[in-house]
Amino acid sequence: MCVLCYELVPEDHWSDGVSDGGADAVPGRSRYRRTRILSAVLAPYGLTVSDPGTGPHCVVADRKGAAEVAAGLPAVWQAAQRLSPRRIDVLDPVLLEALAPGVPAGEQT
Repeated sequence: MCVLCYELVPEDHWSDGVSDGGADAVPGRSRYRRTRILSAVLAPYGLTVSDPGTGPHCVVADRKGAAEVAAGLPAVWQAAQRLSPRRIDVLDPVLLEALAPGVPAGEQT
């Protein structure tokens, strides 16, 4: 994707800009938190998510070096499904157990 298309793709999601409403809310904190959560959810599938910090874009990548720019949260799931060799099921009981508090991200039981 060229730089112009990267910056101009408008894809808003209802969770963009959502914060807990605290007075000490730091701009970008919700994006950082969402990226961490997405990375934890997709780690068992061999995928990573990174946020370049500009625009509503994330980069979804696999361990082989393939990557896709995803404009918004719905596109992250689509890119992840294309890059993963397995079907992504975010309600998989094993995944949910691995994401439970106290279990390091990416570590499955």
